Amino acid sequence: MNLLIAALLLCCSVLLTLAQSEPQVAVLNGTYEGVHLPSFNQDAFLGIPYAQDAGGQNRFRIPQALNETWSDIRSAKNYSHACPDNNPTSDAIYGMSENCLSINLVRPAGLDSNIKLPVMLWIHGGSYQVGTSGLARYNLSYIVERSVDIGRPIIGASINYRKGGWGNMYSIEIQGTGNTNIALRDMRQALAWISENLAAFGGDPDTVTIWGESSGSFAVGQLLLSYGGRTDGLFHRSIQESGSAATAWYNGTEWYQPIYDDIVSNVNCSDAVDTLACLRTVPYDVIYPYLNSSTLINGGPGWYPTVDGDIVPMFPTKTLHSGKFASSVPHLYGSNTDEGTDNAPPNGIINTDEDLFSYLLNNTGFALPEFAVRRIMELYPDDPAVGIPANTGTRFDEHGYQYKRIAAILGDAFYHATRLDDARSYTEFASGDSKTYTYRFNTRAWVNGTNATYTDTIGGFAPEYKGVAHASEIAFVFNNPEWVGPWAGYTELKNLMSELWINFAYDGNPNGAFNRSYAVGAATDAVPQTLDTVNVTGLERPFWPAYDEDSRGLNLVLQTQGQGGCYIETDTYRLDGREYLSQWARRRHV
Repeated sequence: MNLLIAALLLCCSVLLTLAQSEPQVAVLNGTYEGVHLPSFNQDAFLGIPYAQDAGGQNRFRIPQALNETWSDIRSAKNYSHACPDNNPTSDAIYGMSENCLSINLVRPAGLDSNIKLPVMLWIHGGSYQVGTSGLARYNLSYIVERSVDIGRPIIGASINYRKGGWGNMYSIEIQGTGNTNIALRDMRQALAWISENLAAFGGDPDTVTIWGESSGSFAVGQLLLSYGGRTDGLFHRSIQESGSAATAWYNGTEWYQPIYDDIVSNVNCSDAVDTLACLRTVPYDVIYPYLNSSTLINGGPGWYPTVDGDIVPMFPTKTLHSGKFASSVPHLYGSNTDEGTDNAPPNGIINTDEDLFSYLLNNTGFALPEFAVRRIMELYPDDPAVGIPANTGTRFDEHGYQYKRIAAILGDAFYHATRLDDARSYTEFASGDSKTYTYRFNTRAWVNGTNATYTDTIGGFAPEYKGVAHASEIAFVFNNPEWVGPWAGYTELKNLMSELWINFAYDGNPNGAFNRSYAVGAATDAVPQTLDTVNVTGLERPFWPAYDEDSRGLNLVLQTQGQGGCYIETDTYRLDGREYLSQWARRRHV
């Protein structure tokens, strides 16, 4: 009997120890208990609300700050619901509802309380229509683990924000109540929560990096322009992967009002005195189908931020060219070689010059006059040797005889030209010590077949016709082995890239301790220059110069050793085409 009692006491002691080992943090509103991740030696706090439930009377309303406190301990051990979108198969793995405005934080365990760590805040992409922070490819544990390995520990964070019509609804009713650009306001609210509570997690609220890809990168650019460049001390570095504030459209009331009115009609709010107030009373399941971007009555790209004269004061190009942005913030910014393969029309419809002319004139939303379309076609000739995907030499006829031509035009219009224009403005108006560092990612992604782990070696290269496509760099930056692939060269590249990103979060400079001199050779387009190199984790790379250390602009080309290793190029590839597309960008309402 005594042995049984002793065993029970021992069991209780072990359970108590395990319970006590779960990390707890007291924020302004109350205490949260996270989960300890022993395999990473990390503490994770998941699904913490940074604002009130966005349903009911808070629907289509700017985020409302938390207004409650509690004395008990609340759980922060699981991702929250995703914000509503039309892709529940992928995004609703932890549920989906309007109660979704949450933040996740991952930190190294056993922090010295006297050291405050930088935070990297990930803003997920998804064309502003889909996506959520809980996706496996956005697992923050690997980049936090990498930061510890190189002696520069960070806190990784990610957020959910309202997307599609839930986050970017627009109409005269929305404008008239000040509830515009809710997605961006959600992000600012999350940053305000970080500013108030980050120190409790061991973080430094004065070293916050906003970091995103695709529409998350658009958002980073938009946050830099918000209120004419007012950061309010909420962020201090910016990382943009494949996307500019000038990538997406900024349509106004003429575009959105019929969409809004159609939704009002479909949910029986047409007879209400205040149709916006009525929409807030409609049950979630009833209104949900009408906020699906694929059902818009006028087609088009879905809901995106708008120029509201407030948080988005002007077209982004005008804001950038006038220097009215956060000019003291340093930037790490790039795009992938074959951006545009995801934008090229499917089904092989671009086969002739006539097909291309008609498509550019009528189907892109560029609203260009005929002579401008003709000039673009001259600048982007029907030559597969200069099309996208680059360096493939084949036409990919099954996707269209001129598929590579349209992919190059669209990739430049949305990503490479906008990145060029942004980098020039960032450097022209830079203040203080802020510098801009640009890259071109040039390694074709590995596709994780059936979501298997990389050790199963199920999967392979992304399709050749996609090339180094949009989003190819994400796994490398996150240092995520399950999405990078089984090859040693890819492992070396992910180690390098995650280190560069972490260095930038610390210093506003990706080079870390490797501040070496370099010399650029004669001007050539996209040809490796002779440079002084350093060795980082087994991968030779050049010192990464700031963009403006050459009048033509300098990019670091990121690729594996098997491809010849990283090198510096002048930012002159397809230069005439990119500059011409930038000149006409305003016709896209940017």
